Amino acid sequence: MANGKAKHKIPKPQAIPDAKIKPKYDFEKIKDKNHIIFSFENLDFTNEYFGLDGTCENWSKNLFEKIRDISALEDAELRKPGNSTLRFHDHSNGKAKFEPPPTVSKEDFYQIRLGKSKGGIHGVLYENIFYVFWLDPHHNMYPDERYGGLKKIKPPLTCCKDRDEELSELNKRIKYLEGELETFEELLNEK
Repeated sequence: MANGKAKHKIPKPQAIPDAKIKPKYDFEKIKDKNHIIFSFENLDFTNEYFGLDGTCENWSKNLFEKIRDISALEDAELRKPGNSTLRFHDHSNGKAKFEPPPTVSKEDFYQIRLGKSKGGIHGVLYENIFYVFWLDPHHNMYPDERYGGLKKIKPPLTCCKDRDEELSELNKRIKYLEGELETFEELLNEK
């Protein structure tokens, strides 16, 4: 005991025997049934017309809900013609505003619609894996003037940018006020 106070030891954490995280899905079953799997290894945030910024606060939630729902589909279900909900199609019709990435043909570059007025995602479907290249919340692949036309995505911001800008402004204000205080103190001391 130092200074008459008892030191308390923090107990060492113990493993809970049955606290294993179990996957919700049987991965072998998914593999055998050819369910859709998403890959983001080709996700491109360098194109000024495709990305996450400028979306409403629910868009990311809607994106992940749709990815979850599509992941329950088999490859043939996704490719089924006439699926008006997903509007899964390639870009070979010639109406797309943008060309696919240089290594991809229009016939291999697909869109999956996220919902009415929610945009879509563009990528390549190889076997049962959909490789996402672009996120398109503003329908920039097929812009429509009735809905605002082509929209540039704002450059990505850090989650702390607003706070950092406010701190910078407050620090400038502090320096200014410190200068004012010094001036007033000098005037006061002259009397």
